[in-house]
Amino acid sequence: MPARASPPAAMPTIERPPMNNRRRTLITLPALLPLALALPAARAHGNAPHHGGAAAVVKEQKPWGIAGDAKDVRRTVTVRMTDDMKLSPNHIEVRQGETLRIRAVNAGAVMHEIVLGTREELAAHAELMKKHPGMQHEEPYMAHVPPGKQGELVWHFNRAGDFEFACLIAGHFEAGMRGTLRVKAAGQAAAQPVVQVWKDPNCGCCHDWVEHLKADGFAVQTFDTGNTAMRRRLQMPERHGSCHTALVGGYVIEGHVPAREIRRLLAEKPQAIGLAVPGMPVGSPGMDGAVYGNRKDPHDVLLVLRDGSARVFQSYFR
Repeated sequence: MPARASPPAAMPTIERPPMNNRRRTLITLPALLPLALALPAARAHGNAPHHGGAAAVVKEQKPWGIAGDAKDVRRTVTVRMTDDMKLSPNHIEVRQGETLRIRAVNAGAVMHEIVLGTREELAAHAELMKKHPGMQHEEPYMAHVPPGKQGELVWHFNRAGDFEFACLIAGHFEAGMRGTLRVKAAGQAAAQPVVQVWKDPNCGCCHDWVEHLKADGFAVQTFDTGNTAMRRRLQMPERHGSCHTALVGGYVIEGHVPAREIRRLLAEKPQAIGLAVPGMPVGSPGMDGAVYGNRKDPHDVLLVLRDGSARVFQSYFR
């Protein structure tokens, strides 16, 4: 009988590491040019999930801190990411030495991410991502979150200073998807500056706005004497007037301004008179909730400059 032919040898299996375990690195400024030349064809961004699971966390000291341990977490901050390119809240305050869990919730229909860093490095990295949107990178100070999902960062803030967090997916950063992060020095008092408020004693929505500030951690001192005279004294233009006027950190706050925008104002410290939400738009803090049928009217928070002009600081429900 003819000899039986041997079966063909099995093709060797080539195992490739899954993309979600590939490491992503926030580019420092001196490395931008070589990295741009080296990585234009790599894949990472888009709607494909790429959040690593089993990869060991690399603890590398950064200006904004170092990767933390979950066992040291005493506080969790949830950041909501939406397709109108907003992060809520858009300001976080941390004590130096604190290990914080940042839970990023993607409430949109496209991929979003949250990345911690200095303002300069985030801006430079965002510019590079715009030129090379497929560039891969993965680090413990980043979380990539598919639509309808959530991701987490555990970060130890051992360096005091002012930093930022942002979504660096091409186009998102440029659309304003960023926030501020302040790490207070170890000996620095954690108390918020006192907000002085002038209002009518019988104004219910003014009272509700004050409660909104208190719930966000602000100390509030109220003066039930009306606000017209104080608005003029503080040089807030009448055309931006509302039912109450406040003063905090040297800035005038007119009307139903959200607490998070006040925090952002105090963190960014622009050359301005302050913030204003003219009139009493439904859906703004103090003018919201079931009593208004949960209605949300589009409106703007204005940054009122020292020459009396104004520009949009933040838009709501548009």
